[in-house]
Amino acid sequence: MVNFDDVLEATGGFGWYQARTYLFLCIPALLGSLLTFTQVFIGGVGDHWCKVSQWENDGCSQWGLTSLQCNALKKNLTVPEGDYDEKCMMYNLTGVDLETVYGNYAEVAQLDVIKCNDGWVFDKSVYQSTITEDWELVCDKSAVPNVLQSVYLAGFLLGCLLFGYLADKIGRYYTFFMCNGAAAIFTVLSAFSPNAVVYGILRFLIGASSYGSTLTAFVFATEMVLPGQRVYVGVVLWYWFACGYFVLSALGRYLASWRVFIALTVVPFVFLIPSVLVLTESPRWLLSKKRYQEAEEISKKIAKVNKKEVSSDFLAKLREDNLQPTEKATLLDIFRSPVIFLYLLNLLYNWFVQSFVYYGLSLGTSSLGVNVFIAFCISGAVELPAYTFSIYTMKWLGRKISTGSLMILAGVACFATIPAPDGPLRVCVAMIGKFAITASFSNIYVHTAEIFPTPLRTLSVGTCSVAARIGGIIAPLILFLENYWKQLPLACFAASSVLAGALVFLLPETKGKPMPDTIEDTINLRNLTVKVDDDKNFKPLPTLTA
Repeated sequence: MVNFDDVLEATGGFGWYQARTYLFLCIPALLGSLLTFTQVFIGGVGDHWCKVSQWENDGCSQWGLTSLQCNALKKNLTVPEGDYDEKCMMYNLTGVDLETVYGNYAEVAQLDVIKCNDGWVFDKSVYQSTITEDWELVCDKSAVPNVLQSVYLAGFLLGCLLFGYLADKIGRYYTFFMCNGAAAIFTVLSAFSPNAVVYGILRFLIGASSYGSTLTAFVFATEMVLPGQRVYVGVVLWYWFACGYFVLSALGRYLASWRVFIALTVVPFVFLIPSVLVLTESPRWLLSKKRYQEAEEISKKIAKVNKKEVSSDFLAKLREDNLQPTEKATLLDIFRSPVIFLYLLNLLYNWFVQSFVYYGLSLGTSSLGVNVFIAFCISGAVELPAYTFSIYTMKWLGRKISTGSLMILAGVACFATIPAPDGPLRVCVAMIGKFAITASFSNIYVHTAEIFPTPLRTLSVGTCSVAARIGGIIAPLILFLENYWKQLPLACFAASSVLAGALVFLLPETKGKPMPDTIEDTINLRNLTVKVDDDKNFKPLPTLTA
């Protein structure tokens, strides 16, 4: 029987057609990183204290103080003594000039303590321009930046469900451009947001469309290559995501306006414009929809670009072998099959834990004793070798063993962090955990895409990604448990990761096996044995059982 993997092999495997297609499909991963972590910098909050309006234009030259020293003096004179929040409370200095306070501080200390009533002064030594400063999202509104980030992640949930469905319904090509066009428009509009409410709505829409783009690009990429190449295209995509850390650090360090910062994150969208003429619909998806004529035309185009020849008889055989009537696959088919349903439950929990532990460790190890820009670069730098490690472990050990072992390692690292003393040792152990969970996170994408059949692939990956998004949202909340027991969050991360790692071993191994095109193919994955070098051509052996 001829399937699309045979067509790919006949048309040159990973040729120029696949290379140029993949290059365009990697851009959404970079954009996803830029758009997701933008708020780390534009929503950051540095030191701040209550503003006293009548002191705005007062200098301190009469006391021989520099501008910086004068600002420090004004801050110290407003901060009330006692158990008060110095960022949100001040003496009632209405109508009192700076010189009077400076000469009679003992009397000022007897004044009433009130909330900041003239706004705030923000230290710009770390963040030059933020939405936190412009919209004064501090003190009573200090939770707003975190809520805005949660709103963005909630957009991910919509993107998983809506665009996962559309990619399986109308195709990868149209969904891909729909998502990127929407993300570009909403991002530009967000740079002109007049307030936090408008900004939050736009961030929600950006989250939905940008994640839909990344999700579709990932599935699109894995469908265009042979089994031995899926690991590379599935993981190298995330190198681009990690590179976003470095781009954001540079933008945040040198740009003086958060609006310009947002506007510059739109630039990579420009490089997607030529892809309208270069990309085609996924032939594998077209075959699943019985659109044989279009699939054959694209297959011929692939062969032409790769400078190969594919005979009409070969493509006719592909059509003939795929003409058998099949029921239209829906998500309900997963629930009708106990085997696939158990796979789905297993993967839902694993995706939840992957994101839960990833974001938990990222937030818990963010204080490395360096400034925020260096810390952010270090966080991205850890991910680069993790993705490389992910590739080789999947190639050598297979999807199941590598993913399960890495998750267990992440859990063990979390346990080891609990008794580790504060300092370099604790940071080192925690970073081992982040390294392991980052590598396993990239593995689970590939493993999931290789388990579910073509008609349900995007929707299944999207559904699993919903569980991951919920894990990411819950992780910061779990960190609050340290108020009851400091090590409780780490214990939660450790236990959940070890359990998830153990459950991975119940999934079928997919290394070197043909990507399933039907529900029956997925059910038979465990029984299918292949004699394969994962980097070369493969030939399936007969199925062991019916």
